[in-house]
Amino acid sequence: MKISKTLLAAALSVASVGAFANPTVLGSTFSGASQSTAMGTFSAYTFGDVAGLFGTKGQDGVTGVGVQGGTSGNELDIGQSIVGVFNQGYELSQFSLGLLFDGPEYRDVEEQAQISVKYTGSNSFTDYVLTAVRSATGTTATWTGLGSVVNIKPALDGKGGVWSVLNPFGNAKIDEIKFAAIPGISAGGCTGTCDNQTDYTLVSVTAVPELETYAMMLAGLGLMGTIARRRNKSKAV
Repeated sequence: MKISKTLLAAALSVASVGAFANPTVLGSTFSGASQSTAMGTFSAYTFGDVAGLFGTKGQDGVTGVGVQGGTSGNELDIGQSIVGVFNQGYELSQFSLGLLFDGPEYRDVEEQAQISVKYTGSNSFTDYVLTAVRSATGTTATWTGLGSVVNIKPALDGKGGVWSVLNPFGNAKIDEIKFAAIPGISAGGCTGTCDNQTDYTLVSVTAVPELETYAMMLAGLGLMGTIARRRNKSKAV
């Protein structure tokens, strides 16, 4: 009986700690036309909302996912999208995008990613935009949602142009998320043809653990502690 209780407590503890970790989706793991994840299912769409195929692409040590068949090769081009349908409403702690550049490295436009979400209880998408803004350091971007933008890799030639948006939608829960590319901004000194439009990759999406997860973790750890105390007491006797 003591052994079974110990095993039960250990299982609960492991399950609690595993659930406590923030659920994270990595674009580098995507393949095929859709990908099942701990958060839900992500699907690739190409021009005309036709089912597409995922393709990964990386630079400077960071790999993300796009859609095959575009002009840039395994990035999200204008007209393509990645849509995530969650298995429950999630509050998102961050999402990260790669290969989103601000123009000078390719003598072109400031690239823009459109991230659309369906809030829990809503039947329509709300659109937000992440823009890589021209700067000497390649570390400036704007985001029309909440939270803040952190540069992971500078938007410089060969440096990846990787951005992470923290707490992008506040405490609101999300049922669906859509990543798409929209025309870039040519203002600010485009010295090329200005026709190399936005393309980028999805690197990751991370959700905040549910409150129930904290309760599960505490229950598991509490049970472990109780059994340990009882075992110590029985040994003393």
